[in-house]
Order: sequence, then structure tokens, then C-alpha cells
Amino acid sequence: MKPIALITRYVDPAAIALLTSVCEVMPRVALDSHSHHKTTFLAGCADALLVAIPERIDDALLRDYRRLRVVACAFRIPEHVDIAACTRRGVWVTNVMMRDPGAEAEIEAARNILDVLAGDAPRGALNEVLQPAA
Repeated sequence: MKPIALITRYVDPAAIALLTSVCEVMPRVALDSHSHHKTTFLAGCADALLVAIPERIDDALLRDYRRLRVVACAFRIPEHVDIAACTRRGVWVTNVMMRDPGAEAEIEAARNILDVLAGDAPRGALNEVLQPAA
């Protein structure tokens, strides 16, 4: 079974194509747009999350994402992501160093996901020391 990548908003088709080489991709899954039941189901299946715009990712959200291994942000400053909470759960958080979000940033975020799924430390990792999940 392929790993599952959720994408929170519209991203460039090239980023989706890159991910589909390795993952089942569920594009345009807004964290707040589905019923609680559907969101919990999707969360329980997700191995990766590509966040195209700043969205809140904290302990409350992570509780449902039991399989999550990486949160890849397609922007520079992931101020809405609780990096410490992700690190405690063994989830990589990555960003891209491009000033303007767009297709290049989304493709780089997809590459960061592929790094993690291949067992490598991702480029753009923000976790200082990734702690094993408790």
C-alpha cells in the first residue's frame, strides 16, 4: 500500500504529479472543510501533509494524525505549526526558503515529503533534533 499524502489547499499540478510517483494523493483537503468523521478518517490514514498556506497544526490536530511522518510547508515561516509538538510525536516539519509561495515552493515541499518517505532527513527540516515518538 502506498503512503497517503494530504494536501490542504490547491497546489500546482507538478507538485501533485511528483507525489503521485510514490503516494496516494488526496488534493485540496482543507483541515476545516470536512465533517469531523471524514476528517478523522483521513487523518488516521495520512503519512504526509503538504500545507500550501499557513494553517494551525498543533497537539489537538496531531492527535488524529497517528501515522503522520512529515508536515511539509510550502512557505518560509510556518508560524502556525507547533514544531515542538510535531517533534515530540516524531513528525518532521519542513519549510522552503523561497520568498514567494508558488509552484516552485510547492514542488520543493513535495520533495521534502519524498525525502522523509524514503527514510532520509528532509531538506528544510525545522526540527532541531527529531525525538522518537512517545
